[in-house]
Amino acid sequence: MAAPKISEFPNGLTVIVEEMDTVKSAAYSLTIPSGILHDAPGKVGGSLILTELTTKGAGELDSRSLMEAFDSIGARHSESAGMYSSGYSGSLLAENLDSVLRLVSLMVREPNLPESDMDPIKSLLEQDVRSLLDNPSRRVMHELALRYYPAPFNRPSTGIAEDIEGTSLKDIKTLFARTYSPNGAILSVAGNVKAADVVKMAEKYLGSWQGPVVAMPVMPKFPERFNHHIHSDSAQLQVALAFPSVRFAERYYYASRVMSDILSGGMFGRLFIEVREKRGLCYSVYSGTSSTKLNGVTMAYAGTTPDRAQETLDVMLDVLRGVKGSVTEEELKRSKANIKASLVMSEESSAARAGANANDWWWLKRIRSLDEIKSGIDSVTRSEIDEYTTEYPCQNPMVVTLGSRKLDVKVL
Repeated sequence: MAAPKISEFPNGLTVIVEEMDTVKSAAYSLTIPSGILHDAPGKVGGSLILTELTTKGAGELDSRSLMEAFDSIGARHSESAGMYSSGYSGSLLAENLDSVLRLVSLMVREPNLPESDMDPIKSLLEQDVRSLLDNPSRRVMHELALRYYPAPFNRPSTGIAEDIEGTSLKDIKTLFARTYSPNGAILSVAGNVKAADVVKMAEKYLGSWQGPVVAMPVMPKFPERFNHHIHSDSAQLQVALAFPSVRFAERYYYASRVMSDILSGGMFGRLFIEVREKRGLCYSVYSGTSSTKLNGVTMAYAGTTPDRAQETLDVMLDVLRGVKGSVTEEELKRSKANIKASLVMSEESSAARAGANANDWWWLKRIRSLDEIKSGIDSVTRSEIDEYTTEYPCQNPMVVTLGSRKLDVKVL
């Protein structure tokens, strides 16, 4: 597979194209520096409204005509706002790429932003915020993130109900003018395409696009980690915890990925075996490590009953703290195989390649080859995992519990 070709436009847009001759599809991912981090104070959730509103008609097309245009070319598309950026992505037959890029360019450059659609969008978003009360496992992770990260990086991915309600169309238009910009934006395309053709399409639809530079907020100092209990009259008790991990693509990054699989890689993951299989303490348990160039974090979750919750938390902490010096060659081999299997499958997916290339460029301003990633995974040793757990131990984690009983946290 040839290395992706990268073109940087004068307006700040980066176009990445990975040619995949073995597929007939094409996938696109347009990443814009407009996310929840960039919402105005008191208007957290505005980017969610804006992204939805751009689907309600653009240019000469009203809402129905726009959706019919996507359907007529068989494009499976999605639009969403995240913490750091907003994304427009989709997959379709490669021969229809020009048509879909025209539609996407209208949405990000000439959205109609009809006021008549504001209230229905806001109502759905507010319902999602309030649905947290009916989903304890989701709520406890939401509460953990609010307390673990510093402001504004602790803004909820759902937005804030009161802020959403108070956001006007004028606020949305201001946000659009301030953040929907080619400066720092990335158009990533992968599939049965030619790079030169894609660059021409991008020049035609996005080359004259202009907008301001959108600065990423500086990551402040993290708050002190502590234990927090949220009382709830429930037959279940939710446990969530977090502690620092390595940042994206830095030293020990691949060791963190391998260790994450050892801890929570399906039915052979240590947490599943020790907490659920051996002791039958809970119905759900897992952990995961996520990383950006700004920070890394390991989070773990368990859902159990109040009478088993204390032992569940104790065993979780024992497992998370007991990795150093205990990883076997069998575990190491299995985890590497699991991760590389996922990589092999992503090689065959144009959507996965488009998304991965965009993510690499967003954070690294370069693209890691699949061979580089495989080599990074293969190079992980048991001693490197020990070094990683020494550098990023599960020590003084932030613990949030939700339920009828407060728990004690074993301190190292």
